[in-house]
Amino acid sequence: MPDSGRFSELGEQGSRAVLEAAAVLERELADGLADAKAAGDRVTGEHRVDQEEFDKLVRRVSENTHQLIDAVSARVLGNTTGDAAEHSQKLTTSAHDIVDLLLSLGSLAPGLANQGLAAAFGPQRTAAQEPDGRHEG
Repeated sequence: MPDSGRFSELGEQGSRAVLEAAAVLERELADGLADAKAAGDRVTGEHRVDQEEFDKLVRRVSENTHQLIDAVSARVLGNTTGDAAEHSQKLTTSAHDIVDLLLSLGSLAPGLANQGLAAAFGPQRTAAQEPDGRHEG
């Protein structure tokens, strides 16, 4: 019969790890808020999603999420051995794969959003166009 005390300790370690990771994530989210606000302002003001701004946000989310997964995994699984360690490593790898898949799918968002915004609000103005539609230069 397995030692149930070992698993209760794992739960306590997990709780501490989640709280610590949440504090770090909160700081990172606060740092990225200005970028997110700029992207949101562009959507409401210009009715378009800037691909470069979006990619910058995706990179930040990707880096932070992968670091969070690694930190929680290392903290929770630091003393885990045997089959539990092997299964935990598979879960960690799967979590990374899922994040990558979701962010890859998310890369379609700017194009789809811009199509919808153009349909709702008319053609987009590019930075190289004057407000009256004439091109600069």
